[in-house]
Amino acid sequence: MAETHPVIKKLQVKDFGQPVLIINAPESYNEIMAAFQGEVHDRAEQDKYDFVQVFGTANESLQASAREAEHHLAEDGLFWLCYPKKSSKLYKGSDCSRETVAALLADQGYEPVRQIAIDDDWSALRFRKAENIKTMKRKFAVTEKGKQRTEKES
Repeated sequence: MAETHPVIKKLQVKDFGQPVLIINAPESYNEIMAAFQGEVHDRAEQDKYDFVQVFGTANESLQASAREAEHHLAEDGLFWLCYPKKSSKLYKGSDCSRETVAALLADQGYEPVRQIAIDDDWSALRFRKAENIKTMKRKFAVTEKGKQRTEKES
């Protein structure tokens, strides 16, 4: 079997043969998308996906795309929002940052749980519903449920 692409490993994909939903991916991501072993859909073609990844260069459009994509996320599936790094030369002027993207899905109950670098231009934050996070040993949270838990668990 071929070696798994390093970015796919970082994204924590485990069920390699299943279709994935990747929305608004830049052209530079084509090589990584080709490395997924299952089908890659750029719009929802089935009801639920175990892996959903959404790209965006502005908070407002990223939030809108993520809210739409969230309807197709399987229970506790892998949910990644990708945004330009501040150091990106290709995406100067983006209003996205780790802090702003972390809060985009708070009203849907999602907490950021992991951050990775995709390449020189893109970062990604993984989100989970607060109730699906086993322990929250951190000093911050973006959801009300998460804030209550961090007060108790820290």
